[in-house]
Order: sequence, then C-alpha cells, then structure tokens
Amino acid sequence: MSNLIARPGTSPSPLADPGVQLVQVSEVGSRSLAADDDSIDLSELWRALKRRRKLVALTAGSVVVLAALITGYQRLFRPVYEGGFQLLISDPISDDNKGSASGAAALNNTMFAELARNTTSSDIPTLIEVLKSPVMLGPIARRFGLTSSALGDRISIATGGSRQEKAEGVLTVTVTGRDPQQDKRLLDQLSQTYLQSALNQRQQRLADGIRFLNQQAPALEARTAELQSELASFRQRHSLIEPTAEGGVLKTQIGTLEEQLAGLQAERGRLQSVRQGIVAGSLTARSFEEAIGTGPSSGGSVNQGLSVTGTNQILLQELTKVEQQLAETRSRFSPSSSMVRGLTARRNALLPLLRSNQLEAVDAALSLNANRLATAQRQIAQLGGRFQQQPALIKQYESLQQKLQIAQENLAGFIKTRENFQLEIAQRTVPWKVISPPEIDPNPVKPSVPRNLALGVVLGLVAGAGAGLLRDRLDHVFHSPMEVKDDLREPLLGHIPHVAFFKNVREDRRFLLQELDASVLPTAGAGEDASADGAARLSGYQRFFYQEALRNLFTSLRFLNSDRPMRSVALTSSLPAEGKSLTNVLLAKTIVEMGQRVLLVDADMRKPKIHHRLGLNNLIGLSNLLTEDDLDWRQAIQKVEGYEGWTVLTAGRRPPDPIRLLSSARMGQLVNDLATSGDFDLILYDTPPVLGLADAVLVAEHSDGLMLLVSLGRVDRGLPNEAIARIRSSGAQLLGVVTNSITEDSNTNTSYGYGNRYKYGYGYGYGYGYGYGYGGYDTRSAYSYYGEADAAPETKADASPRSWGGKASQLRRRFLRWIDS
Repeated sequence: MSNLIARPGTSPSPLADPGVQLVQVSEVGSRSLAADDDSIDLSELWRALKRRRKLVALTAGSVVVLAALITGYQRLFRPVYEGGFQLLISDPISDDNKGSASGAAALNNTMFAELARNTTSSDIPTLIEVLKSPVMLGPIARRFGLTSSALGDRISIATGGSRQEKAEGVLTVTVTGRDPQQDKRLLDQLSQTYLQSALNQRQQRLADGIRFLNQQAPALEARTAELQSELASFRQRHSLIEPTAEGGVLKTQIGTLEEQLAGLQAERGRLQSVRQGIVAGSLTARSFEEAIGTGPSSGGSVNQGLSVTGTNQILLQELTKVEQQLAETRSRFSPSSSMVRGLTARRNALLPLLRSNQLEAVDAALSLNANRLATAQRQIAQLGGRFQQQPALIKQYESLQQKLQIAQENLAGFIKTRENFQLEIAQRTVPWKVISPPEIDPNPVKPSVPRNLALGVVLGLVAGAGAGLLRDRLDHVFHSPMEVKDDLREPLLGHIPHVAFFKNVREDRRFLLQELDASVLPTAGAGEDASADGAARLSGYQRFFYQEALRNLFTSLRFLNSDRPMRSVALTSSLPAEGKSLTNVLLAKTIVEMGQRVLLVDADMRKPKIHHRLGLNNLIGLSNLLTEDDLDWRQAIQKVEGYEGWTVLTAGRRPPDPIRLLSSARMGQLVNDLATSGDFDLILYDTPPVLGLADAVLVAEHSDGLMLLVSLGRVDRGLPNEAIARIRSSGAQLLGVVTNSITEDSNTNTSYGYGNRYKYGYGYGYGYGYGYGYGGYDTRSAYSYYGEADAAPETKADASPRSWGGKASQLRRRFLRWIDS
C-alpha cells in the first residue's frame, strides 16, 4: 500500500511531471526486457511449482510408491544373487623382474624372458576378453545347459581386490544368477577351468620360449667372438693396451715441459734486464754479483750459462777493493786531494774492462737460454701432436669395448634365461592361484532397495515437477487473488466474488436493479424443487458477499491518497468479457448506498453496455459531448431511478474514430469539468480493454488513475503483465488490480486455490468491418463485440450427473479442482 500512496499525488499527464514519466518508462523497459529475454526465469518456475504443489506431490508420491512396489515384487519373486572368487595372476614375491641379478644383467634377463614368453606387455583387458570368450566358456556352458553368450553376460571380471584398489595382479570374477546352488557349482567349475588354462598356457609358452632361445644362441656367440677379434686387432695396430691411461701420461709430460718452458722464458727476461743495466752503466760490481746469484737455487740449470771467469773475478775483486778504498778516502779527505783523484782514476780504468767481460758473459748465457727454449718448445709440439691423436683412438677403443660388453652381457643373460626356462618347464606348478574361494552371497544384490528408492525419489521429483509445469502451462490462468498479487507485483485493491445470479444477467444482456433489492431472488443452478426460503437465504448471502467486496474496494480507493481524495477513476481489463461494466455498475450502486454521489461514465464508445445494464437510453452521451459544441454535460447525464446521487453519462452514438475523440483537448477539459464541478464525490469510467486499444490509457491520462480488472480462471497469466506494461509506457497512473471470479470454480478457489482453465478468445472491432487483434487472438472470436452476449456461457456437462458418464465427469472436475487448489 505504501507504493500506492505516492502515486495519486503525481500528475496524470506525462507532460505535467517529467520525473514521473522517466520512472514509468524505466519500469516498462525493465518489464519488456524481461519479457523479451529467452533465458529461463527460475523464480517463475518455482512459483509455478508452488501453485501446482498438490499435483507435484501426488505425481512424485505415485512414482515413489510405484518404484517401491516394483522393488518389493522383484525382491520377493525375482531376486538376483551374486558370488565370485579372486585369482592371483602374478607372483608379487618372486617375480622374474625382481631376481637376485641387478643392473644390466637383470634387464637382459627380463628382456629375453619376455621375448621368449611373448609377453612384452601386460594386457589385462585382452586377458579378460579371453577369459569371457566362447572358447573358454563353451565347455562349461554346455555342461550347465547354457549358451556361451548367456553365460558370458552373467560373468563380470575386473582388476583389484575387495578394497577397490588398483591391483592389476589380481582378477575378481563375479557371477550373477537366480539359483544360488547352481551358481556355486558354476563358480567352482570356472575357477578350475581358469587355473588349468593358465597352466597349459604357461607350459606352451615355455616350450616355445626354449625353441626361440635355441635358435638365437649361435648368432649371439658368433657376435661376441667377432667383437673380441676386432678389439685385439685394434691394440696390435696402434700398439696400445689402454688408450685412456696412455693419454693421461702424455698429458702429464706436456705439463712438465710447459713448466720448464715458463722457467726458461723468465730467466731470459732476467738476463736481458742485466745486460741493459751493464750497457747503461747502472750496474755496479756488487749489483752484478747479486744479479748473477738471483737464478734458481738448487737443481735448476737456468743460470749455468752465466758465470764469472777467473779474470773477471780478479777484476771484479780489484774493482770492489778500489771502490771500498775510495769510499774511505772520501770520508777523510777532500775530493781534490791526490789520493781521491788517484783512486778515482784507477776505478775508471777498471770499469771498461769489467763491463766488456760482463757483456760477453751475459750474451753467452742468452745464447744458451735461446737453445733451451727451442728444445722445450719442440718437445711440447711433438707430445701435443701425439695427444691430439689420442681421443680418436680412445673413441674407437671405447666403442669396441662397449659393443663387446653388450654382447657379453646379452650372451650371459641369454644363458641365464635358458637355464631358468629349463627349470620352469620341468616344474608343474600352476602360475595362477585362487586367493579367495568361490562363494555366493546369501543376500540378493538386485534389486537394490536403497538405490531403487533413491532413484524413485529422483524420478518422482522430476516427474512431479514436469507434471506440475505441464499442468501450469496448459492451465495458464490465475486462480486466486494472491496469485495475481504475487505475479503482477501490484497492489491488490479488491476481489469481486462469483455470484450465480449475475450469470443469467450477462447472458440476457439485462440488469434489473429491482431484482437486487427484492427479498426473494431467483438463483442460478437451484433445482426445480428448491424452496423459496432456501433461495432467499442463498441470495441474501450472495448479496452480502459481493456488497462487502465492493465496499472493501471503495475503502481501498479512499485510502490511496490521504492528501487529496480520488475524484475520477477508470476501470479496464486485458480482454473483453471480464466483467468491467458489471463491476462498475455494482461498485457505483454500492457507493451510492453508502451515501456518496457517483457519476458512472461509459467511455467504451465501441461497444457501450452501461445503458443496457441500467435500462437507460443512449441517445445523448459522451460522444455527443465531444463532437457538439453547444451541448453541456449537465444536459447529457441521466439519473438512475430509485437511487439518489447516482447519475450516468452513457457512451452516446457510436463514432467512427473513438481514439480521435478521447485524445482531443475537449476530452481533457470535460474530465476536468466533471471532477471540479463539485457535484460528484467519485466519477467511474468504464473503458474498453487496454490490450490492442488505446481508449483506456487515453481516458486514464485525464483521470486520477486506472484500475486493472483481472478475471480468475479465464485470462492468460501473461496478458495482465502486458497490459500493465502498456499502461506504464503510456504514462497513465496505475492504481492497482481488482480480481473478479467469473466462474463458480474460480470463486471456490479465492482462498488461494486453483481452478480449471477457461477457454476463451476475444475480438474487438469497429462498425466498418475491420478489427484489432492482440497476442495472437482472433479478432473475430466467439466473443464478438457487436450485439452478442457479454460473456460466453460456461460449458455444461454433456451427460446427466446421475449417469455413469456424468459421475465420472463430475469426479474428474472435482479432482482437477482439488489438484489446482
């Protein structure tokens, strides 16, 4: 109700308040997007399931009960038992792949064993197919009077143990059947057959393996001898025993020579430095002795070329002695003394002789050093050449050695495998072993009660949901006011109950107000022997029923806006024959009886009905006021006889284009004049259906608001939504919806139940022979808009209620009403 309070305060015209228009257009846009979207609306599906909850529950319960009955029957009369045994097809302890040999020898043993046995891969699926083949099962099937295919269908073979672990070395054989004793004998026979087949296959493969190994022996032995000869010839040709070790020796020798070469080069540099010092005269006698003594200390032969001869030694000693005397003399005498000059002259005479002798010694040492350098470099080059040839020899040697080693290992593995095969073929042990004896489970495995019941529940829910959605799709109408409110999401202003008396009034196109006020009224559907008192009580109850509903509707209109009272309200519907005119007449009568002044305007100029309902003439009406300038509205209104304050403005003559008149400025002025005249407390407008026609929204633009009438059990659920979208897109003010029970079933279901779908169509046309259609409905349908009945009569049962067909039809209708409620 809070959403409605703010609406009447806005302007009824979209031009008067642009803000209101924008809000309404956005709401229409969202509705149109939702309507055009092809995605599944889960909320709508959930509402449909809630509406059909009885059918969903009944269908789901029936499926669950049926599943339980079928399961119980099969469990009692057709149980299926299961039994089986387990086979160990590989030895996990002493496997051929886990022998005492290791490395390449173990690999060769395994390779030759697999080649000899022709089992290079473990193909468990193929083994299972062989065990289930007719060749294997044929003798057993004939013994038990079965066919091989039938027995194969009852046998299941899988890998793994009881813990469902992946163990390819264990096969689990399972047999299903209906006779536990016979199945036990069948399991015993199967286990014996599989063990014997495994033994026969093992012996056959071992025999074939021995023959294969004997054929391959000469080739392996010849290959080994050939490689040994090639290796011996290689050693003789290159004078080698072990090329890798000899290469290491050459590398060591080259390293030693390179060290000597580095020492000679260092000595040569030192000698050149000494010679430069002698030539420059910067080398004294003492420094020359020190330079000579800086070579390698012991064991080195580098300085052997540089030595001091006897003569040089004497000169060197004499020069040393003179230099010492000169130093002592300079410390005691002046430089100009005769002793200092004499010693200086003597030293200068000895220096050239000594320098000449030193140069000769140094040059001799450099010459000797050069010869030693050349010798060391030549030796290094020779050893390097030999070492560079060594990798190729090593490669050839290692290749021959590797081939010979492989051949020897192959030959050793071959010999070992042949010996193992000879030992195995001499044994008669069964390669497979039964690790779990054949047993039959005394409890049936099929049918599975938990599984079937769970499946029944799932299928029941699916079937129930499918049945509910199908029923909702086939019966796509509203059955209760709350359905309308929840689906349309609009305020519910009121509900008009079904009154059987109004049925004949519609069909006869009459409305006698005196009949409503009479103390005894004729009732529809009463038997011929019904008493007058019973009819009176029934009619009085019905009269009270609809009067209370209309009073509640009027109360809702009064409380829509507390600031400004409602002056003019229009009523429309999605389709024709929903009871708009009758509802307007009854509402006007009820409001008048409450002491209010009411003007009822028939704005349906295409098919006017108000004058028929009230017994008034239609000579002057709304169309005359909109086309004649000199006619005042007070001259056109008519009073209803017997009801003070109730006046009516009929539709008048049928115009060729009602849209043009309703959209004119004179229509707006007329509505405003009527509302502001002060002569009426409320003005009700009876309008055509809103879908396919613009009459209703044009009238609503000038009034305080528009009410949408939704008939229960007749109108498709999608049409009111489309009508609301059309109203909002036009900018008209929608006050809310009013529901109307036009059939007895829909009246029964007003307590939020459901009723049967009412077949309907509708048409709307002009007097010139062309018509409007909407939503795929035929414009020339059973509900013609010219002179026909206001609503199609309800379908009556073809058979009498007392006949079997009538009873069945009555029970079917009751059942459907209960399902839809």
